[in-house]
Amino acid sequence: QTATPPIKSAPRCATAVMKQLHVDESAYDSEGAVDDELRPPALRLTPIRLIAVALGAAGLVAWAKFEIGARPVGVPARGPPSAELVGLEESSSNEGKSGEGGEGKDSDPSCSGTGVDPWVTGHEIKCCPGLASCLKQWDGTRWFWRCYQPDSNEAHSANHCEPAEVGGDGGYHPHFDTSPDYLNIASYAMGVKGNAGKPSDNYYLVIGDNGGCNGGCSGCCGRQWRVANLMRDYVRNRKNENSNSQLLFILAVGDNFYWNGASEGRFRHTWYEVYGKELTSVPWFAVMGNHDYGNDDPGSGCPNRSPRFKCDDTNKYTEACGGPKPYSTTYQGYDSNALNANKGGVDGDLRRNWHAPDYTYYYTIPELDWELVAMDWNVEDFWGLGGDGPYKSASKLREHCGSQDALYDSLKKIKEASSKIMEERASKAERKNVAIIGHYPNWAQGGTCFREKYLGHMPDGAKGQSKVYNFFGHTHSQQCYVEDGGECVSFLTGGGGGCCGNGDVPSGFVAISWDDEKKQRVECFAPDNRCNVNRFCASGHCEPELEPDICPNTVDDPACDGYTGPPEGANGTTSSRWIPKARKKPMAETTVRK
Repeated sequence: QTATPPIKSAPRCATAVMKQLHVDESAYDSEGAVDDELRPPALRLTPIRLIAVALGAAGLVAWAKFEIGARPVGVPARGPPSAELVGLEESSSNEGKSGEGGEGKDSDPSCSGTGVDPWVTGHEIKCCPGLASCLKQWDGTRWFWRCYQPDSNEAHSANHCEPAEVGGDGGYHPHFDTSPDYLNIASYAMGVKGNAGKPSDNYYLVIGDNGGCNGGCSGCCGRQWRVANLMRDYVRNRKNENSNSQLLFILAVGDNFYWNGASEGRFRHTWYEVYGKELTSVPWFAVMGNHDYGNDDPGSGCPNRSPRFKCDDTNKYTEACGGPKPYSTTYQGYDSNALNANKGGVDGDLRRNWHAPDYTYYYTIPELDWELVAMDWNVEDFWGLGGDGPYKSASKLREHCGSQDALYDSLKKIKEASSKIMEERASKAERKNVAIIGHYPNWAQGGTCFREKYLGHMPDGAKGQSKVYNFFGHTHSQQCYVEDGGECVSFLTGGGGGCCGNGDVPSGFVAISWDDEKKQRVECFAPDNRCNVNRFCASGHCEPELEPDICPNTVDDPACDGYTGPPEGANGTTSSRWIPKARKKPMAETTVRK
């Protein structure tokens, strides 16, 4: 590598240009340099013009490199807010520079060695044989080229490279037990299997956006406790009115752990201690929301990249991978804190009643003619992962995956697996009572309503025989989105208290029971004070503004810059949250009735 040429040689480089522009030959001195006084004024090479030319050339090359190799493909067109494209002189390290020893093939001065930017001199010095060149964010924030040694688990090309996922066939393959009621919920259900009572004695609760304690905003824990206390009151009051009353399970529709997902200790402090034995002694079936895919759970994205647990031919019939009737037997890796402890999830036996056997799954209770379909479409809120996207609160997922592209592709595969499960279950139409849980309203997932999607794949003869309920959150209040026959069938239940302010009302939960013909029915939902919190302030006037730590951690709230709520004409929120009029999104508050 040579030193930078002296500045005085720059005019000599301009000689040919001057000749092409028909500058008088007398303008050149005896050494061939241009006499600046004899140039036409418009062509005089002042220091400012020289700097401008150099910067323009460097910018053009940098732009070309970015266009060729760095632009993500297949990802929604909202670019990284803080990504910086490093110039050609950038190299993250001097280790292994060509001609300076280093690793392996780095001693050849005619090629760039391991760790070297092959463009560091301003022109390409190709990577040494056996090495590959890659343009990506090697340090997590800046784009630059580097020569590296690929191994058998890596794929690379001239303008894109990233570690390949270990094992598998490139798809996502959920592993969970399809055995009917493998948790034996029917064993304590009333009016079935010879148990005393009637089917109408049984019920379940649904809650969302509730995980504010020990990780969320400064005031969120108190609001989460307020809703949890209301749930306990509901269970006790129902028992006092009917000694056979039986809570069977609870459904959680995501954003279970604000701000940035599950980490060690969160199941104790955010779930077990808040809801207590009375509510955590029954199964909770959960899906993940955008905040659950955050920096505290970096392995939740790209689970095959460095899995802490694997399902394959050696363990496909174990409890963790699907028991006697696994949904899939194809290789799949797992690396999330939020999934079941036997799949590598945190907090061990304490969270034994928290059931997240996979990102997407189903569960059936034949004795109650009931089925749950759990969906994960979090790729639809890619720029809201962790609260405010893969370059801030979900940046560790992007780094874990190796690129923005890889993270997006991983979530897209989970979405595809979810859709496949739903379509399969709907086409079989085995149960007359169906509950679907996912995190998003239809406006936040490309207009898709899971209930309509499920009904669309059912046989024509089965549609009128089934009651299909759709539960979701993401917006922090309680509202019916769709009614059918005078009954709510599509429920916004994001008012679990975990986020974001005193103005997020009505908050609360949903209670669903069965009638004595084993058809599920709505027992309590907004507006109903038995299951709603209509005011978080204890007394007097309460200004429902946000705590100052809300907007730095999320774009989910209407008061935060970057919020993208329901478009005009879509079902929106009944939240009374105060927001400046200039930033308030138009939200319809009507219910669709069929």
